[in-house]
Amino acid sequence: MTETQLNHPARTWLRDVYMTQPGMTKTKAAEELGISHKVLNALIEGNYTGNADNQLAKLDEQRCRISARYAHPGHTPGQYIPTELGARVMKACDYAKIMHKINVVYGASQVGKTTAAREYLRRYPDTTILLQLLPKPTISSVLRDLADAMHLPGSHRSMADTLREIRKALSPRHLIIVDEAHLALDRQQGADALDVVRRLFDLSGCAVVLLVTVLDGSAIKNSPHRAQLDQLSRRGLMEVLDPVPCRDDVRAIWSAFNLGEPDAETYRIVIALAKNNCFGSLISYIEIAAAEARQEGCSIDWSHFNHALLRMSHHSF
Repeated sequence: MTETQLNHPARTWLRDVYMTQPGMTKTKAAEELGISHKVLNALIEGNYTGNADNQLAKLDEQRCRISARYAHPGHTPGQYIPTELGARVMKACDYAKIMHKINVVYGASQVGKTTAAREYLRRYPDTTILLQLLPKPTISSVLRDLADAMHLPGSHRSMADTLREIRKALSPRHLIIVDEAHLALDRQQGADALDVVRRLFDLSGCAVVLLVTVLDGSAIKNSPHRAQLDQLSRRGLMEVLDPVPCRDDVRAIWSAFNLGEPDAETYRIVIALAKNNCFGSLISYIEIAAAEARQEGCSIDWSHFNHALLRMSHHSF
């Protein structure tokens, strides 16, 4: 790559901004950016031998797309909102570290488990390892993603060598958070992958938290690989999150977006939306409202939120 290509804004953004996000791995980056691991590594290292101008132009389009998510002031997508549900996830992480356990947190989709895990990583970056499982996880994919999350070289190593390097880098100070752990519960390869995490826990004395997206704590008990997975659940505590956010959680969202107290009808709609869809949809609608307010050059208020609901045909509760 030429000096101009090495200093291209897209490459600088990739290396110094995008890849340094909490929880970001090369596997996740390659998937979101739509490029291969090989191309991603070559662009980061500055030794891409193909048509670098073409790749950098494509990367710059992705940079503009991704950066646009964070264009408006105030709350940004994925930003941590200090809710009671989030606090319970973080306490499960604290307890796992203090007691050197494998804790399992069960919760419905979109209640803030991943956001809380990323915030925990942001607060304790030196000792927290966030592993976000992709569909159909295997031992090799989990080891590769662990090596990425720990910033260990290993993409060219064998599984045995990668496992050995991870084991050497782990200590009792570390916490491994496995997000989307339910993706590993119904497949033998997934159960084997979690068994490797359990083995690392046994050998290193580190702590582990599994984040499982289900409505109750029966996922491991109902798995066809229960006998194998029981070794995980017996090594710690189980936390089942409430599927419905409480009033204080909703207030925390209002505060994050600088929204005032809603009138009775708006509050009824907010509570119904939160109960039916939890935080994910609720926050998405408020983000739409914030974007509309930004376009109008004014501060967000509840009229923008109600308009967003009307536009998305979710105004009848």
